[in-house]
Amino acid sequence: MCELQSVFRALADTRRRAALSCLQKHQTVFLPDLAEHVAEQERGTDVTTISEEWVRDVYFSLYHKHVPRLEEANLVQYEQSDDVVVKTDRVGEALMEVREAVDSLRQTS
Repeated sequence: MCELQSVFRALADTRRRAALSCLQKHQTVFLPDLAEHVAEQERGTDVTTISEEWVRDVYFSLYHKHVPRLEEANLVQYEQSDDVVVKTDRVGEALMEVREAVDSLRQTS
């Protein structure tokens, strides 16, 4: 799969976009904290009002599905020993490529 396709695939899911948005601000985030942030984004409320079960489900979906997809696109690195997710230097470049691809599509339509 070409790199741009991998990036589009990674960005196709709202949960992954919320996780990446958090990482854009903080660079490095413990996975439990990332799960809380994503849960807050999804629910539009503070984590204190969200059930522990929901946050746990978000955590497991990030761990098993979403973080690996972001890693595939080389947008993050997951360090299992520390349970931490780190934004890679590739993010800025990848987002620029996405913008250019979208602009190119707009010009041809």
